[in-house]
Amino acid sequence: MSLHLKVNLLFAAWIAALIMVVLWMHVAETRRAVGEEIRASNRIATQLLETVVAATRVGRDIDDLVRFLEAAGRIRSTEARVLDASGGVLYASPPSPYKAGRDAPAWYARLVMPEAMHERFLLPDGVLEVSADASRSILDGWDQAVELATVGAGFLALGIALMVLLLRRATAPLRQIVGGLEQFERGAWETRLPMFGNAEADLIARAFNRMGAAVQENLGAREEAIAATLRLRQSRETATVVQARLEDERRQIARELHDETSQGLTAIRSMSLALARRGGDPEQARRAQLIADSAAGLHAAVHALIPRLQSTDFDGTSLADALDEQVALWRQQYPETVFELCVEEGSAADLPAERALAAHRIVQEAAINALRHAGARRIALRVTVEDAALLVEIVDDGRGLPADWHRPGHYGIRGMRERAEALGGGVEIESGHRGVRVRARLPLQARP
Repeated sequence: MSLHLKVNLLFAAWIAALIMVVLWMHVAETRRAVGEEIRASNRIATQLLETVVAATRVGRDIDDLVRFLEAAGRIRSTEARVLDASGGVLYASPPSPYKAGRDAPAWYARLVMPEAMHERFLLPDGVLEVSADASRSILDGWDQAVELATVGAGFLALGIALMVLLLRRATAPLRQIVGGLEQFERGAWETRLPMFGNAEADLIARAFNRMGAAVQENLGAREEAIAATLRLRQSRETATVVQARLEDERRQIARELHDETSQGLTAIRSMSLALARRGGDPEQARRAQLIADSAAGLHAAVHALIPRLQSTDFDGTSLADALDEQVALWRQQYPETVFELCVEEGSAADLPAERALAAHRIVQEAAINALRHAGARRIALRVTVEDAALLVEIVDDGRGLPADWHRPGHYGIRGMRERAEALGGGVEIESGHRGVRVRARLPLQARP
């Protein structure tokens, strides 16, 4: 079932409920009005007939009463019957000519029927029975209820038609935005959105277009880096230069994806969530939520590129050698920072490739965070083996993590934990006013 149909059904249900409330109020008012009319009519008729009955008891016979009733005709909202001593009917009120031949449905009559009113007068030679007859008043109430229901149904049909038109017009920009995000997700990085003439939609379109330009630029840089790598690998004499250039290009691309593209996606998601939470049109809220979900999916896809861009080949290379190379590179890049590397003998030898890669990634992420965000001037790296697990510890003397670092959204911390947990291990982080300690435990054997 589409959301358009759900919104229309909800609107229809709301209007129908409103109509039902109005009809129920009408039924209650009809019941009250019928009751009052019946009581008033019955009171007058009873008083009149009591006078006639009293006269009958003091000298007139029952035939005089019958002639009086026949001359009076039908008394409003009252049924009168005269029975002789043996129970035979001498007189019965004629049917009402008002809306003759019609009656309200029995279920409606039961809803509005007042309490039964019945009087019985004993005569010297018979009985006079007087009872209330609300059928005509109930029929009037039924006709009014039908009119109300008909008008309500007309308003309901008109409201649904207007709702459909308004929803289609209001959500047209959102449908285009969703289409653009879907194309982008399929790899059409050149996709751009037009301006819609709507303030919120235009903000999303501008952020989307900036993100598309950044992604295209970063992917172009990545293709250039790969092409350069293939060319440089042809010469064994320049293999070291190739590796350094490749790693540098990958780090630059990963940093741009992490900082610039992620910010654009986060902006899209934040604005979409703000639109979804604003209230008002449910369809617009759903479209905005869909944009936010698509942006979150793209955010995850972009971040999935980062580990691949920072790949390290452990085929024939030990973790100790990889860390030595990494620290050497950092010393060149950050000459003002002191790096200490301690790899206990045998701890980094013959490690499974996935564990060596995870340890290397954790060292990279923790050290880069200390260099880029904490202004560290001393970073100590230590790798040991303890209780059948590889222990990796990174300690820096920087500014420490921000107060809200526990909150979701810190990609680097989350990435370290995900890598360790995927291998059955974990990461502990201690942060103070000065420095951060990251301690990762990676079991040497895979979990059964």
